[in-house]
Amino acid sequence: MKYGKDFVKRVVATVLERRCSARRAERLLGVPRKTIGRWLKRRLGRLPYWFSRAAKRVRNRTPKGVLGELRRMLEAGKSAVFAWLAFRGQVCLRTVQRWKAKWFPPVKVKRVVKRYERRKALSLMHTDWAVKRVADGKRCCFTFYVDDATRRLYACRAYKKASLQNTLDELNKVKRRTRFAAVLTDCGRVYTKAFSAACRKAGIKPLHTRPFNPQCNGKAEAVVKKIKRFLARYRVRSVQHANVLLTRFQREYNNTPHGSLKYKTPLQVYRFKQTTGAISDVT
Repeated sequence: MKYGKDFVKRVVATVLERRCSARRAERLLGVPRKTIGRWLKRRLGRLPYWFSRAAKRVRNRTPKGVLGELRRMLEAGKSAVFAWLAFRGQVCLRTVQRWKAKWFPPVKVKRVVKRYERRKALSLMHTDWAVKRVADGKRCCFTFYVDDATRRLYACRAYKKASLQNTLDELNKVKRRTRFAAVLTDCGRVYTKAFSAACRKAGIKPLHTRPFNPQCNGKAEAVVKKIKRFLARYRVRSVQHANVLLTRFQREYNNTPHGSLKYKTPLQVYRFKQTTGAISDVT
């Protein structure tokens, strides 16, 4: 166990005496609330904080002759179930599967991920939806648009729910502020044919990532992580309060140096591309 006995006792005493809540203890000490709850349950039940574990070394009781025959059958291409049926009563199926995984580990094939990289500003936008819990456990959904070449953040706004109407509303708002050539989204339920039709009508090319492949839209996922980390520092009271905080985050994000931009801010890169002509539309 990585927590000492004295540390556990102090945390439990602090929470029981109501000097600190479990949520605040999680933020200050980095201990999950689930772990603190387990300590409290054992303390109230007059149980030790942790129990003795089983022996780490388990002796193999399978005869050597059976193991040799199992290995020969598995090398010949037989399945684990077929080998288990051949020695039924002498070894269990789980043991055969474990020996097969140990003798013949699966070869990991590296997946080739298609990445979208653009040098011209406003040639490709990344967008996504994410959820953040606010006061009273209510859901607060937010969306945004981030430029691929300059990492500049546009239209960062929160809504009560992620619906098609809110998605189209945010698309219309960002279209009025600036023009871009294409937009990359995942295969979420809000990015349907209606969204693609609205993009084509506005002269924007809609692109979709492969299902269950967030690496294709990694820039949007990185922005989601940063927004959640920013909102975690505040107690978000409502959607309106979230919009005020997101406006502040957008201003700070666009004026913060990025490692991927050689420690320049997105606004600096955008203005540089604007002066050199490497931009699709000057606004």
